[in-house]
Amino acid sequence: MKTKVSVIVPVYNVPKKYLEKCVSSLVNQTLNDIEIILVDDGTPNTSGKLCDGYAKKDSRIKVIHQENKGLCGARNTGVKSSTGEWISFVDGDDWIEPNAYEKLYNIGTKNNVDVVMFGYVKDYPSKSVIMHYDKYFENKKVYNTSEDIAYLQKMILNYNANCAMAPTKFIRKSVIEKYNIYHDEKLRQGAEGIEFNIRLFSKIKSALFLNETFYHYIYNDESITTVHNEKNHQMVIDCFKKIKGEINNDDSKIMGWFYNRMKYVILTTAISGYFSKSNKEPYKTQKRKFKKYMSDTLVQETLKSKNYQGLSTTRKVTLFFIKHRLFLLVKIISMVRTKQKSR
Repeated sequence: MKTKVSVIVPVYNVPKKYLEKCVSSLVNQTLNDIEIILVDDGTPNTSGKLCDGYAKKDSRIKVIHQENKGLCGARNTGVKSSTGEWISFVDGDDWIEPNAYEKLYNIGTKNNVDVVMFGYVKDYPSKSVIMHYDKYFENKKVYNTSEDIAYLQKMILNYNANCAMAPTKFIRKSVIEKYNIYHDEKLRQGAEGIEFNIRLFSKIKSALFLNETFYHYIYNDESITTVHNEKNHQMVIDCFKKIKGEINNDDSKIMGWFYNRMKYVILTTAISGYFSKSNKEPYKTQKRKFKKYMSDTLVQETLKSKNYQGLSTTRKVTLFFIKHRLFLLVKIISMVRTKQKSR
């Protein structure tokens, strides 16, 4: 028997306080007809046992234990075992507003669209930042022409449009199944949301944007996206190489947005990765390894690209420092950014 909404929650080393907040936000949804699929992705901590405990308290919770496959593999496992008309992804350390699925289900079904896009909030330790979309999307507009869908694909690559995340998409399961649009498990994680959405928006016939911020992205200074990890940096590069192969290289506009987005990747890798506080290696080692990262052909192509649309002055300056190998100045910027985020 089908449920209205299936919520897929990958769980791997999620701190108890975050996982409890996440699950609580789901079981307390105003839409009761949902199933919550917690995928224990071989987590070595107590997260898996916590999931089993939640399932005993609420019959709508289903727990799947599997060997570690990464974020993409966990999401795919959840989707393939789901029974919902609609699919939603929620990461185990994030949470969602209580009326989210009632509103999303009603507006998606009423307008008969393939995807409903919506907004999110970044929750830092002492502040929350609402991500803004008004400049790029029209509230409650149905995008259903070929030009509309092409525009949405470009906006996925537009960093400032804030629509690259898989969790901010409410998707008809039939679309995923019809076109076999699952996450690429070879990529595991990194820029997997962008890669998934590029493929998704190449197949859909319609989408609606709802200008409400339902999703709460929790800034966790111990998460994979905020801790230096060379393997993960390479995963991100691999994601973008696959994206490049999927988009139309003859469309100069979308290629411009592609290289524009890659500039943000390079900036993040430098500031939050190699030269960050989380990288305990000596500065000389940081510098040597980042030079090796810069030798990648895609990184070199990106640094030669002249599309700087939407980049702030600070980001443009930091890219200048990177291109001219002024790494000590990049490290100083990283230290300043770390202090700002911890406030």
